[in-house]
Amino acid sequence: MGLQEVTFSDLLQRSNETVEKLKQSRARALRVRRRGVEEDLILTTASKAEQDEVVVNLAIRLLGAIAGDPVLRSKHLLDVLPQVFPWIRFLPTDEKIEFVRDFIEVMGAGAEFGNPAPVVQLITEWRNTAEVYADPELLRVLSSQIVEDGGAVSPPAPPT
Repeated sequence: MGLQEVTFSDLLQRSNETVEKLKQSRARALRVRRRGVEEDLILTTASKAEQDEVVVNLAIRLLGAIAGDPVLRSKHLLDVLPQVFPWIRFLPTDEKIEFVRDFIEVMGAGAEFGNPAPVVQLITEWRNTAEVYADPELLRVLSSQIVEDGGAVSPPAPPT
């Protein structure tokens, strides 16, 4: 994100100036840099956060409506997904449809909690699945049935 940045000290010591920067910011948000290993913060207005939430919920509902209609899903959604997720090309068609359903359901649930982490996790899992389909040897190995017990696995060697 290309947000204007302020330091955490600026926020604490010059709060009026920082709020003025926020108001003048094109994105109506500032990145608050923190020292050390602390994660940076994003400072925004309540109205901007509410607008973002409305837009996300509308996008989820729109995707849900498209995915729920087999004609729209096959004509449009499955055609544009590779532009957003290039790796989806490696999934079989039925897996693509399953990804779309999972994606919409998890986006809706994540929006309900205000937490995008489940969506990021789902995308990671499906990208890993596509990677398996992209590698014929890996797909063969992972798809084959285990015929016999491989025996005991020795414990790892201690670090040197």
